[in-house]
This record gives sequence, C-alpha cells and structure tokens, in this order.
Amino acid sequence: MRLLYITYKVDAHDSLVGHVVGWVNALASHLERIEVVCLAAGAATLPENVRVHSLGKERGGRRLTRWPRFIQMIWQLRDGVDAAFCQFSPQYVLTIAPLAKLRGWPIVFWYTHRHVDWQLRVATALVDSVVTASLESFRLSSSKLRVIGHGIDTEHFKPEPAARVSPPVVLAVGRRAPIKNYELLIDAAARLSESLGRSAFRVRIVGGDEGNAPSDYATQLQARVLRAGLEGIVELVGPIAYSQIVREFQRASVHVNLCPTGGMDKAVLEGMACGVPTLVRNQAFEALATAASGLQLVRGKDAASLSEQLRISISIPVEDRVPLGKDLRCAVERTHGLKQFALRLVEIVRAAA
Repeated sequence: MRLLYITYKVDAHDSLVGHVVGWVNALASHLERIEVVCLAAGAATLPENVRVHSLGKERGGRRLTRWPRFIQMIWQLRDGVDAAFCQFSPQYVLTIAPLAKLRGWPIVFWYTHRHVDWQLRVATALVDSVVTASLESFRLSSSKLRVIGHGIDTEHFKPEPAARVSPPVVLAVGRRAPIKNYELLIDAAARLSESLGRSAFRVRIVGGDEGNAPSDYATQLQARVLRAGLEGIVELVGPIAYSQIVREFQRASVHVNLCPTGGMDKAVLEGMACGVPTLVRNQAFEALATAASGLQLVRGKDAASLSEQLRISISIPVEDRVPLGKDLRCAVERTHGLKQFALRLVEIVRAAA
C-alpha cells in the first residue's frame, strides 16, 4: 500500500511534533511507500521508501500561498497513492476529501484534542475512520472511532538511572499555557521549600509558548516564582528539542502533569517510558495508575496536598525506583508502544481500503 501522510511538520528536533518522524519510520516498514506532505520540514532520518514534500513554512512562506500549493501537491501525487492519513487538523481532511472521493482513497484521521467545532464534525463525517489515543481524547460520539494508543517510541524514551541528579528534580513537561496549571506547581514548590529547605530539590518547567496562552503568561509565571522566593529553585526552562527531552526525564526524580481530565498527555507517557514516578490530575490515567504503582493521581487541588505527594515522590529510595520504573515502562509498552501502534494503524487503513 502507498500512503499519503499529511501532517504539520516533519522535524526530529521539534519540541511539539518531533515524534512524527518516529511514526513515519514505524509505518514505513509495513508499507510500500509513504508520501509525506507537510507545512514545514527539518532534520529527519527516514527510509528510502519515504519522500517528504514541504509547503515551505520553514522558509517563511506566506500562508495565503500555502493552501493552493498544498492542493497542487496532492494533485501531483494522485497516481502514486492508495490511501490518506491526516494527522492533527480537520482542515487537512476538508481540503483533500473531494480528490480522495474522486480517486477512491480511504481517509484515516488522527485527532487528540478536547476542542470540538464544525470543522471537526464535518471531517468526521467525511473520513472512513478516526483514530485517537484514548476515549477521552476525542469528544464526538462516532462509530468510526478507533482507540490505538499514543505511539510512544520506547526505544528512544527509556530509563537511565545513572543520569539522575542531586538534588532531586521535579519535572513538568508541556507547553506554557494556563491549562497546564503551573501556578499550582509553583505554589506547591513554595511549601516544599519551607518544609525541606531551599537546597533539597529543584523544579524544571520545560516547554514553549505555543498555543493560545496570554502573550505575557511566561512573565506571569516568572513573577509568581519571584514573589514566592523560589529563584534558583524553580526554572522556566523553555522548549527543548524532542531529540533531547529524554535526558530531562532520565534526570528527574518525579514528573508532574497537572492538566485537568481530558485526552491523555503524550508527555506523561514519555516520562513513564523512562521509568520516572509520575503524578497526574487527569482522570483518564486512572486505569494506567491501577496497573503501574509508580503512576499516581494527584489527591487534592491545593498546594499543600500536592506538596506532600511531591515530598514522598522525591524521597523514594533508589532500590524501590527500579521496580516502579519497570511497571511504568511496561504499562506504556502494552497500550501505547510505537510498534503496536503502527500495526494497528496499518490494519485500520487496509481495512478501509
């Protein structure tokens, strides 16, 4: 089968979508050819049966010219394609649907977001299958929905106990946006500093300003850090390349994700694959928390209870971290591993053809 793969960006270093390269590589071993059409492209090591066609956003091309070029590019590839996979945006589906119907291509659409609008509803009606990471990751009811996991590359995200640093590091990975609730983490760090002392731990908040956060959100967070007297303890690190973020997980003593209940955050699973004890607020992780003792739900919504859970997590003895890490990693491999993910996706595309 020859697959048309439409996505935002192909760049192994991109902090948000660097995982796309791993997905393409995993799919390529099961398919004759993949034609990737993307808005932007960067560094990527790909097999010979994969070609990347960029619309040039990485060169600063104008938005108005991209969509005509996108349609032209799809048209030029029409004779070498058997099926289409659209990743992230319903706009891709809406754009290619007329040609896909004309050529008889099945369309499989990947979507993992709490947002629902008319474009998503129409796209869902037009495609043959919708694939997502968990039931909570797709908010429409549809018989077309298939849950296939998150496709975590566990060969890349893996434990390295020797990398852990002292003092213990509390790590939070994700874009800087109010939904990540970093304010609660900063307040909990202030309480932890009062009880344990300033030299007992560090907090690293890793992520960029992508998304719909207020333009001064990072400034607001930094001001909160300064008001709490946490300079030198809490660091707003900014974005780190996907190829390098694994080192952050490997060095951490605990990974914290304070997003509310919704779709499963991929960063949580990447940290788990690295064997890092993890605290989450998102109830979508409840089943995984039952299977993996190193994953815990945050018990309360206040800084005091989070501070206590953080204190316990950074105090886990070295000898207890190994079995916890194995449980965490196995839980990810069973339901969200990249190899199984690629097989499930290929089966769904072939079934639709």
